Amino acid sequence: MSAVASTSTSHSNFASIFNAALETYKLKTKKDLASHPLLPSLQSCDSPEAILAVLREQIPVFSQSQNGDEGPTKWVAPTVNVLYAFSATIGGGVGLAFPPANAIFAGIGVLLLAAKDASASQDKLIDLFNHIDHFFRRLDIYTGITPTAPMTDIIIEIMVEVLVILAISTKEVKRGRLKKYIKKLTGNSDIEDSLDRLDKLTQEEVRMAAAELLKITHRVEENVQDVRGNVQDIDEKIQGVDDRVQGIDSDVKDLGSDVRDVSSDVKDISSDVKDMSSDVKDMSSDVKDVSNDVKDLGGDVKDMSSDVKDISSEVRGVDHKLDQVNRNNLRDSLLRWLSPPDPSVNHNTACKAHHDGTAQWFFQGSIFKQWKSTDPFLWIHGKPGSGKSVICSAIIQDIIALCNAGGASMAYFYFDFRDVDKQKLSNLLPSLLIQFSASSDPCCDILSRLYSSHNRGVRKPSDRDMVECLKEMLTLEAQGPTYIIMDGLDECPITSTIPSPREEVLELVEELVGLHLTNVHICVTSRPEHDIQAVLEPLTIRAVSLHDESGQQEDISKYVASFVHSDRRMRRWREEDKDLVIKTLPERADGSDGCTANWKSCGSVSRRVSGVSWRSCLTAWTRHTSAY
Repeated sequence: MSAVASTSTSHSNFASIFNAALETYKLKTKKDLASHPLLPSLQSCDSPEAILAVLREQIPVFSQSQNGDEGPTKWVAPTVNVLYAFSATIGGGVGLAFPPANAIFAGIGVLLLAAKDASASQDKLIDLFNHIDHFFRRLDIYTGITPTAPMTDIIIEIMVEVLVILAISTKEVKRGRLKKYIKKLTGNSDIEDSLDRLDKLTQEEVRMAAAELLKITHRVEENVQDVRGNVQDIDEKIQGVDDRVQGIDSDVKDLGSDVRDVSSDVKDISSDVKDMSSDVKDMSSDVKDVSNDVKDLGGDVKDMSSDVKDISSEVRGVDHKLDQVNRNNLRDSLLRWLSPPDPSVNHNTACKAHHDGTAQWFFQGSIFKQWKSTDPFLWIHGKPGSGKSVICSAIIQDIIALCNAGGASMAYFYFDFRDVDKQKLSNLLPSLLIQFSASSDPCCDILSRLYSSHNRGVRKPSDRDMVECLKEMLTLEAQGPTYIIMDGLDECPITSTIPSPREEVLELVEELVGLHLTNVHICVTSRPEHDIQAVLEPLTIRAVSLHDESGQQEDISKYVASFVHSDRRMRRWREEDKDLVIKTLPERADGSDGCTANWKSCGSVSRRVSGVSWRSCLTAWTRHTSAY
């Protein structure tokens, strides 16, 4: 039996009818279209081409036919095109989970899948789809207008009947082999009955359309009769009041003319309204276009904004590089202007006397740690040759590592009695200023102002100008730990000038410590001479005397042992002679500085004497250092 209901079926009952058709399909084919894998893919399709693409992708269809056409795609496409044209209109308001057309599309897919191995039956399937397409094309007129409720019921019933035909066809395809399949398909009474019902539904659609036309014609005739009756009544009244009408006949004629004019105006207005409606539609389209243009423009603006940000970032990078180039050029100009002596020469020489573990006894002690973190001043003193320069260079190396880690800055200086350019305040200050400006842009800016105030390097600054510039650098806000380290202050000479070079340096140290800057830490090494002690001892919490430190004595002994065992001239010496040197030098020399310099000069003499002459050289050398 067919699952088709009568043409009086209402939309509210269609859900149950269509669900019954799905159940019929399920019984005949053992396939549930409501949960078929094809359905989700079909529901996302927005065109007949997309539906055909899904069928081609999901179903292994026939290969090309013998006459070279495109196989099922060509004879399924018309049905898909016509059915898709009004599927949304019919399926959108009947309360189903998915449009009826999608179920039919899925049914077509199942039929094709079932017939994939029956290529000999292609002509029969073509006839079947051509027959179905014939009925759908008969309904093509309703794709451009809204059908009436009864006509909608007929269209729905046709779609349900097509689903039943697909179910029967699929069932017959699955039964038997090829010959049986062809026989069943061509002579199956169920299919013929369903096709007959399609014919009847189509004829009913024609009759209903004709009936609708007759109803409209009848209503028009009734309206015409009413108009004729009204006209006759008016004529009778006009005859009864002919005399009265004659008086106003002229006015009536005028009024008639006016009515015609008004009618003409109404027609013109109606035409204008239509034109305006068209214009409004055009304007609406233009507004949409403008809206799209605005959206596109918004996207372009975002892209441009991103490009501007990228360009801005690149410009900032270029500006930074240019600023660094300009700043480096400025630093070169400042260096040429002040022409400070280079303390790194002395520092590198002192570092050569380092051995593994040099000054570790000092670094591990509380005095160094406290100075490095909080104390403003540290004075380290010792006798000649006690290793002051060696421990000073070790301190500098430790602070360099701290600066490389970030956040700290340092400047150092070595006074040298053998170099006249490293004995005065006027030598010290330029070196400190250049070192700080090289490691800090704010310090460079401060020194640049001093440079500009002296006609951009035409004039040299005074010592007082440089002191004030140094103090300004040290008092910069947000400045990290800052270290100033000076070695061999006693090598500043005492002269007859007032103040002497040594006194000027001592006054600077006193002035800087007196600033009480918590981030500034100053370290000075020297001999414990009275004038130096008088100034520096009150400034430090605890001075360090290298002569009294056992750790320093151990460092000196290790250095002497390292020197004796590594010197090529001593390789031929007896071990007891080497041990005597290692024992005697630290005891008589007071330090690694004296041990190195004087033993080398003594060694140059010992190479020209007998194997025991070095003993007399050692005695002479110790007498020499006692006067150092």
